[in-house]
Amino acid sequence: MIERIGKYRIDGVLGSGAMGVVYKAYDANIARTVALKTIRRELLDGLQESELVARFKNEAQASGRLVHPNIVAVYDFGEVDDATYIAMEYVDGTPLSAFLAKETAMDPTASVNCISQLLRALDYAHARGVVHRDIKPANVLVTADAQVKITDFGIAKIESSTLTQVGAVIGTPSYMSPEQFKGELVDGRSDLFAVGIVLYQMLTGSRPFTGAASAVMHQILHEDPVPPSVRKPGLHPAFDAVLLKAMAKRMDDRYPTAQAFLQALTDAQLQHNGGLPPTEEDNERTVLAFQPPPRPAEPVRAASPSQHGAAPAQASTHGSNLTASAPEWLLALAPDLQVALSTQIGPVAKLVLKNTAREALDLDDLCARLLPHIGSDAGRAQFQEAVREIKKKHGLSTLSTMGARSGSQLSATQLTQMTGMPTLLQLSPELMEAAQQKLAVYVGPIARILAKRASKMTGNADEFYRLLADNLPDPQDRARFLREVAGA
Repeated sequence: MIERIGKYRIDGVLGSGAMGVVYKAYDANIARTVALKTIRRELLDGLQESELVARFKNEAQASGRLVHPNIVAVYDFGEVDDATYIAMEYVDGTPLSAFLAKETAMDPTASVNCISQLLRALDYAHARGVVHRDIKPANVLVTADAQVKITDFGIAKIESSTLTQVGAVIGTPSYMSPEQFKGELVDGRSDLFAVGIVLYQMLTGSRPFTGAASAVMHQILHEDPVPPSVRKPGLHPAFDAVLLKAMAKRMDDRYPTAQAFLQALTDAQLQHNGGLPPTEEDNERTVLAFQPPPRPAEPVRAASPSQHGAAPAQASTHGSNLTASAPEWLLALAPDLQVALSTQIGPVAKLVLKNTAREALDLDDLCARLLPHIGSDAGRAQFQEAVREIKKKHGLSTLSTMGARSGSQLSATQLTQMTGMPTLLQLSPELMEAAQQKLAVYVGPIARILAKRASKMTGNADEFYRLLADNLPDPQDRARFLREVAGA
């Protein structure tokens, strides 16, 4: 790997493609870490080089005039040796696309929170004459504390810019507006069309326009998508009206500004929540929903004396096969259960379901063990109703969705959830703080929210530790954490 580009020390590679590399770099002059986006001119012919360098400069100019907490800042543009680069804000975040699983909707509150930040950023950019023109999940970064950052203004339209003219079809087909497909003039309402597609995908688990590029183009130009409340029962129809207007075929029929879109979305969320504004618990659920997918666990090396007989650890990611280690009775139910649970707790549903299923005796026992992971009474009721429907679908008894079946070993907290009788146990602040600090070594600042949530589920220290350990995908990390808290 190269050591320097201009004044920037290269510390690592953040990503790469056919045309260039994005490095993690360091500007020693002002002691600042940056992301250094480069294009490799030696790989391009003259025409491509001219076009891409022009687009690079356009990105620097578009982003450089925007200073907003939800937009990745650009610090510098330069050309040195055989590289052209942009130095920009280093964001320790994950693309929104990484959180979008097919046929799995995200938590509505988390979705609205994300899109609200996106709309505020676009309202700011549009007011300064910058239209992004390529809003899509891959160009939206989300940090561990659920802050949104728009990136990649490479094809942005700037007022008075001559880089892209009428007739140029530029963008990503699945998220392009009708006027972009037609090569017509675009403005901020073109970005709002794309935001509508992203929001639809988050709320339903599916894009509104799908298929090959030609099919997507036909749908965007001529067909209205299925209302989101039809695809995802339980969503308030107010979201249907918001998205219908955002994705209107004619620009004049859409929201005139991002702020108007934001206001309508806020009103729809209030209707969905029964008129109640977001609570602290909603904010915590949002942060939990946007935790980055866990990295694969390191394979176990040759067994040491203390690891005698241990099997190699399997890589654990959000994309791992949930049913690979599931009990036989769960195999057919797992996909539907994961969808029902993810509606309440977001993308962590797969991990929670997989870990919880190991100890469950049957479906009712499993549901009783899952209920404490759902943070609201309404959410628990919705999950229980969803399980009843799953039972009907698979021809199972629907007399109970979590009853204490013969032989079921329910915790005190699970019995509390079932009977409404409060537990007399209470965790000490010192115990919670010590456990939180140990958990933070594995998951970072999110440990505070996880500890707070677990403390609401149980007053028993051993159960509290187990609930915290369930958030660690690596079995070795779970075992190590439990040893650490046991020895505290």
